[in-house]
Amino acid sequence: MHDHQPQGNAAPPGEERPAWALIGPGIAALTGLYLLTMPFGPAAQLSLQLDLALSSQTALLMTLVAYLVSAAAGGALGVGLGGRLLTTVGIAAIAFMIIGVLLNALATGAGIYLTGRVLSGLGAGGVVGATAAFARRVGRRWGAVGAILAGLGVLALILGPFINHVLSSALSWRWGYLITLLPLVVGLIAAAISGFVLLLTRRPAQPNAAGMPYPPAEQRPWTAPPGT
Repeated sequence: MHDHQPQGNAAPPGEERPAWALIGPGIAALTGLYLLTMPFGPAAQLSLQLDLALSSQTALLMTLVAYLVSAAAGGALGVGLGGRLLTTVGIAAIAFMIIGVLLNALATGAGIYLTGRVLSGLGAGGVVGATAAFARRVGRRWGAVGAILAGLGVLALILGPFINHVLSSALSWRWGYLITLLPLVVGLIAAAISGFVLLLTRRPAQPNAAGMPYPPAEQRPWTAPPGT
């Protein structure tokens, strides 16, 4: 019987993972939390409603409810797959977020804006779930890593409305979305680089002629040298 080897960027179930692999997805996850509360700065919300001709109830449904529902769906996928496929899930989720943010920033009507919030919410949920699942696999450091990410996440949630209020007052509500492109692109590049490094550094055991992997030297039974 052949021993199954992990493929792509998948990690064996019990393997401890490096904390630095969380840099890219972590940046995107924090951006996703910012995107959750960001639209609710007073100036931003009013400008959005006037610009897209939305009632306050419609704006709330499109901005908050659509984002939360799609984020919940993405989060379930992220938690289920992120521990083993952080790079794959992270890159796909960040791509959804970038597309969604661009649609929101350039929206000329309610339909485009709603589509953008759904896509960015789906991506944000996916990358947050994947980051949380992967953080539990960094060994004894996972508590500290989780605490740092949680603290930064709360800060992103709190600062979102204030940052967007300032941007909306000085420029436009659209800038609250546009400024997220920089951390998202940085997160995408970092996730791709860390995934490539993980792929290069993972060396599965080499099978012998019978198809069975050689055990580590310290686990092999001792045999006497020939001639003794």
